[in-house]
Amino acid sequence: MASFDTVDLLDGNVFQVTWDLGRRCNYDCSYCPTHRHDNFSPHASLEDLIKNSDFVLEYINLYMTYRNYKRASISFTGGEPTVNPNFIPFIKYLKDTYNEKYKDKYDCTFALTSNGAMSEKMANQIMDNLNHITISYHAEADDYLKNQVKDRMVQFATFGPEKKCTLSINVMFHAGYFDECKDVCSFLDSKNIKYVPRIIGEEPDSRSNFAHKYTEQQITWMKNYWDNNTKKVQQQ
Repeated sequence: MASFDTVDLLDGNVFQVTWDLGRRCNYDCSYCPTHRHDNFSPHASLEDLIKNSDFVLEYINLYMTYRNYKRASISFTGGEPTVNPNFIPFIKYLKDTYNEKYKDKYDCTFALTSNGAMSEKMANQIMDNLNHITISYHAEADDYLKNQVKDRMVQFATFGPEKKCTLSINVMFHAGYFDECKDVCSFLDSKNIKYVPRIIGEEPDSRSNFAHKYTEQQITWMKNYWDNNTKKVQQQ
């Protein structure tokens, strides 16, 4: 069989696996549909996660035998992956198995998308075992969780580089919490932490919880942000 490369529009020829670890989440954002999250779905067992990880790594290995560009990425999402008590043991097993059996056959990185509402200990374990984390700030949560998220953002930004774990931050601009989201951006600016402000929904529709309607003032703020950001990039 002739070798080949698939094309990924986001990251060149990297073979990407997006792994949904379940619906369970510690948030209940109104703009996240029920098929994406809940607070009662059972956690995947460690046994099931290990069986699936063995399959995924072997599948990637089989695929790589026919590819020219032997690089893969496994990204975990949910729900909120870190609420599963088996998440860290699972990640450690996955990484150890990759290093023992497949590291010399193909390059693979591991990433996580999270709401960031986790303990300091959990964050340290993530930095020790993953290559990248994307944190999305959601305003529909109690103050304790939101302060915890801000602490974790600083923790990942401070200690991630030395542990070779990179960080991306999305600030989800809830129309009803717009000023709070602006304050979060100001907080991140004060710490020299990069972030991306994001609107909720591609375009307004009748389901305002899924696609927010913004005031002219809010739209102006967002436009000014991107105009100023573009100017900074052009000046570099």
